[in-house]
Amino acid sequence: MPLNLNLMSNPIISVVVVTYNSHNHLAECLNALLADAASPPFEIWVVDNASTDASAALAADYAARYPSIQLQRNFINRGYAGGVNSALPHLRGEFVAILNPDCTVEAGWLTPLVNFMRAIPKAGALNPLILLKASEPETINAAGQDDHITGLGFNRLLWRERHAAGAQPQRVSGLHGSAVFLRRALLAQIGGWDESGFLYHEDVELSWLLQLMGYEIYCVPQARVWHDYHLTMYPEKLYLLERNRLAMLLTHLGFATRLLLAPALLFTELMMWGYCFLRGAKFLHAKWAAYGWAFTQTERLQAQRQRINRLRRVSDFQLLGQLRWNYNWDQFFSLGRERGISKRQPVGGMPVKLESRE
Repeated sequence: MPLNLNLMSNPIISVVVVTYNSHNHLAECLNALLADAASPPFEIWVVDNASTDASAALAADYAARYPSIQLQRNFINRGYAGGVNSALPHLRGEFVAILNPDCTVEAGWLTPLVNFMRAIPKAGALNPLILLKASEPETINAAGQDDHITGLGFNRLLWRERHAAGAQPQRVSGLHGSAVFLRRALLAQIGGWDESGFLYHEDVELSWLLQLMGYEIYCVPQARVWHDYHLTMYPEKLYLLERNRLAMLLTHLGFATRLLLAPALLFTELMMWGYCFLRGAKFLHAKWAAYGWAFTQTERLQAQRQRINRLRRVSDFQLLGQLRWNYNWDQFFSLGRERGISKRQPVGGMPVKLESRE
């Protein structure tokens, strides 16, 4: 592969790729980044979260061959946000681009993100337009997220054709975590990305926090990446999503706000229980275990609430004004029709115990 001089200068952007057993995707992701000579100067950090496949060896091989790539090996799996945090003290860029290993980028994708961020001081974080790999015509995975008032996160414009996202940047209510762009100083200011949820829902939590701090979130369609994505659910994923959603509601909103939202929160809970009933005993256990986990986290949640209150600059009601009040029913129905074992369920299970107490 020819040497990309953009990767050899002082980097403006630090691209962080967090991998866990991602050997089948990692080379394609890194090759696309290495071939990008149209973006401003950037460095690449691969963070391996104690993979048990050949991911770390593959990343080490790339790091040995390309000086622009650095490898951070974690000896425990810290989750997606924790992987980013482990690299944060070493990053040199003014901006941080966080990328899933099953994403590939278009050459020059970072240029519109940098330009927009510098032009809009209130922009806290951005999504490029995230497209589905191998879709014809080109189909959207996410143009940002639709974050709901009850803490749910939906892929904005999922399954729509690419032109539905338009050409101009649009303010959105949430980030899709597969490709996130933000200021390094802001990430440091909040103490790094909250990694207490381990996996799933961390993009919703970051979106709510940034908006409580008075920042805005945008999708910039001129920047494009492709993601190997399939909307699916399995018990461990539901457990993490639901426990982290509950924790966020308890820490990011005041009691009076939760009381006001009680009808909507109750309706969402009933829908989630109905969904779990359709999917069977393992899903019902996962939903119940999410409650059990939250009940054991009183001290941690109190500390998190205090941290968020120190950072917040706007009220709960100003936040709710930015969030979505309607459900994305097509995504609910798609998940409701799913049966059997998910094709995306990790082989050997996920490294988290699906228990009510951990």
